[in-house]
Amino acid sequence: MKFNSILEVNNLLSAEDLFEHDLIFDLTESVSSVLENEKTNYRQLANDSTPGSLLDFHEQEIPVVVIPDLHARNFFLKNILNFILPSDFIFGMKDITVFEALQKKIIHLVFLGDALHSEKTTRLRWLQIEDEFSEGFFSGPNMKMEMTEGLSLLMGLYYLKISFPENFHFLKGNHENVLNANFGGDFAFRKYADEGNMVKNFLHTFYGDDILYLISVVENELPLVCFEKNAVISHAEPRRAFSRDELVNARLDGYIVQGLIWTDNGTAQEGSAAGVIKNLFGRENENCIYLAGHRSVTKKYNVLQNGRFIQIHNPLNQNVALVYAGRKFNPEEDIKSVLR
Repeated sequence: MKFNSILEVNNLLSAEDLFEHDLIFDLTESVSSVLENEKTNYRQLANDSTPGSLLDFHEQEIPVVVIPDLHARNFFLKNILNFILPSDFIFGMKDITVFEALQKKIIHLVFLGDALHSEKTTRLRWLQIEDEFSEGFFSGPNMKMEMTEGLSLLMGLYYLKISFPENFHFLKGNHENVLNANFGGDFAFRKYADEGNMVKNFLHTFYGDDILYLISVVENELPLVCFEKNAVISHAEPRRAFSRDELVNARLDGYIVQGLIWTDNGTAQEGSAAGVIKNLFGRENENCIYLAGHRSVTKKYNVLQNGRFIQIHNPLNQNVALVYAGRKFNPEEDIKSVLR
């Protein structure tokens, strides 16, 4: 496989059948190595000497493309990579795609998490999968279709991290829980059916426990928060105003993990987003916004916490957030559809 190739990543994202075991094994093992050895100049080590949960780029003048929850939408990621960025997003660059900007190492592409478990438009399929499982078929046709889409997206994300380790970043969401665990801030997942358990059983049955284990290792190596010049980014609304030290060491405390990936609307401490921003900068910074996904929105975005926190995940649209390096984020102007 030739890394840093738009053809290769498009092929992964366009898969029509399930991948062979060895391709998943090799990509997952490779991305685990990248994450395990992530550079400490922007990813401070945690107290247990593993890469911490905070990515810190706030001193860099680099624009950021924020990708909301994908949920097995491989076509969405494909469209993102081929999206032509606005001419003023990167100074001196016109007609450049997201992928080309990654190649040139002049943007950060940050994914909010939740790669697996399709939603909304595939509710009927999950019910059909549930019927397959009730009859003892853990790899029936509907489940194979679901996992073809989910794994093609996951392998595409892994490919990007391997190819552009300092410019593409994959944050952990509440769906990054392939073992369907109930500890360390994770909770077993079900929405339309018993999705978490069914995905776990499929991977165990179809690929074996080595693939299941390797994916879980990668999930445990993912960062939880990205700190950019004009944005703080995590999967969900921060439960409270976590300190920098708490964010660096988040994976060592299940409460903090839960407070960054599971927070429901109306349950966060008042001012938590502004509090995290202040704790990271060491001062007030009105130009910095907190961006997250997790809870879906019905319009373009949803604003909470007196305008300091913005949710951008609309599962029926293909929108991304463009965070300029030189000015404050404006959701009306800076949330863009990648469809032309």
